[in-house]
Amino acid sequence: MQNQFLNWIKLRWRLLTVFLWPLLLLPLPIIDNSPQARCGYIVLILIIFWVFEVIPLPVTSVLPLALFPLAGILDNDQVAAAFFKDIIVLFFGSLLLAYAIESVNLHRRIALFVLSHVGTSTKWAMAGLMGVTAFLSMWINNSAAASIMLPVSIAISDELERHGKTYHDKKQAIKEATAAVNEVLEINETAISDGRTTKEVILDALHIEEPKTQVTIEVKQRFSLPCGKKTQLKVVKPVEKKYEEIKKAFLLATAYSATIGGLASLVGTAPNTLVKGFAEARYKDTNFHINFLNFLLFALPVAVLMLIACWIWLQIFYNRKEFFQCRTDAQTQELKRNLKAMLVKQYKDLGKPNWSEYSVAIVLFILVLLWVTKEFGETHGWDIIFRDGFISEATVAVLFGALPLILPNANPFQSNWKYEPIVTWRNLSKSISWGTIFLLGAGLTIAEAFIKSGLSDSVAQALKFLNGVPLAAVVFLIIVISALFTEVTSNVSTASIFLPVLDAVARSSGIHPAYLILPCTLAVSLAFMLPVATPPNAIVFASGHIRVIDMVKTGVVMNIIGFLVIFLASLIWMPKIYGITDESTEIFYNINTTTLATTVK
Repeated sequence: MQNQFLNWIKLRWRLLTVFLWPLLLLPLPIIDNSPQARCGYIVLILIIFWVFEVIPLPVTSVLPLALFPLAGILDNDQVAAAFFKDIIVLFFGSLLLAYAIESVNLHRRIALFVLSHVGTSTKWAMAGLMGVTAFLSMWINNSAAASIMLPVSIAISDELERHGKTYHDKKQAIKEATAAVNEVLEINETAISDGRTTKEVILDALHIEEPKTQVTIEVKQRFSLPCGKKTQLKVVKPVEKKYEEIKKAFLLATAYSATIGGLASLVGTAPNTLVKGFAEARYKDTNFHINFLNFLLFALPVAVLMLIACWIWLQIFYNRKEFFQCRTDAQTQELKRNLKAMLVKQYKDLGKPNWSEYSVAIVLFILVLLWVTKEFGETHGWDIIFRDGFISEATVAVLFGALPLILPNANPFQSNWKYEPIVTWRNLSKSISWGTIFLLGAGLTIAEAFIKSGLSDSVAQALKFLNGVPLAAVVFLIIVISALFTEVTSNVSTASIFLPVLDAVARSSGIHPAYLILPCTLAVSLAFMLPVATPPNAIVFASGHIRVIDMVKTGVVMNIIGFLVIFLASLIWMPKIYGITDESTEIFYNINTTTLATTVK
């Protein structure tokens, strides 16, 4: 009876949570019918729905469109505006171009070009794979980068395994043959040991190339028998295990580098985009601004250091023998030639770059150049030629993201040309990550509701006890909590929940918010330990070559590396990039207090 009840609960727990959780929390807004309580009620519902995924994440993300107006916190226009703010337009534009890169196969050409030049051994092939995956992940979705590079990583590891087993077969055959000759030598020694020494027998037997004596013929006969039984070799378990470990290393390298690459740029992953939108809404009229260039200067060194550390860690854990090897033996030399030949062949099979690839590559290059040069801190870049405050990164993202939908997919000057765009809307609309856009919209709506309801002020008052705690301790604690939380829920959901709270923590303790919200933004992407933590992990786990325990063992160290690198970045070069000093923090809070007072009125 008890088992039946538990089974009934197991099948229906999601549906029960959807209805029972809001009912359990209902006393909160009933007893204290304040805007803060009503906002807290909605946020707690969203947190549970996101963390336990009782309904799909995008479905949970559209609930604020109804719940905040019903609670009288934000009206419909305010909520709807949050779902298509400037920062979401930026993200949408980057998705358009990312799909164009995938559709023309530019990503594969870049990957094979780099790997064919650097991937000549296990360790350097992995380094090249990680570098390419991380670079792609800076501009396209993390899961797309992992999906793209997964077949490449499997092909490389399979080639390594094929070569290794072939070489091992040859080596084992020689070993077996040598053992057989030794058997014969012992037999001969027993048969003709009349006064001869063992050394003499060995010397005689070593000259078996000349079939002149009866002894030599007998050696040949005896040699053939044991070899006939032992030439059908099987690869021994240590060799199989070695290449299983190498394959795991390549697959984990693919997942981890996709995640790390997403940290580096403002459009690399959704939390990065979200923090820019949060800062624009929360600190618009202050001296703290996040743009493409200053975020790149802060996050790119973090990604590079983590990528190098990840490569070293995977080498030590899975490939330490080759990694610490000073000289290259014959097997390694042959492996390099075979691996390079395979990669060069795959690259040549792509043929010459076509019109579409050139077009998309040029569009991508110009877009990145415009993003980087729009402004340089407080100094204007090319945006000075337009009306002040009217141009943003989203403007060029949408403009250039839409170009593949307009530009022809073939040279219009050739004969028999027929117009077709590089990307069609029919295919694009099926591939766009609409759910992520809704998640971003929900995060910005929650941030807006925190401010409008006064809940952020209440949280700030409740966290007054943090006053006097060393800045380094607060930053490190935020990084660890954010990273651990994101192992069980999506990084966008985690950032949506944490950013408003951290803003309140910063104000209650007099810390510049950049010290908390920027480390948190990077930390919520440190999902290395579990397959469910992030799509790249799930993609490589689905290949069937990795167990959960493999990901946990390597992921724990990767998380620790991430903690330390982000912690150092937050205290060493982040303040210099954003011009954060005691004086600028004081100015920030004076301006922000005035702005908040105006907003509340």
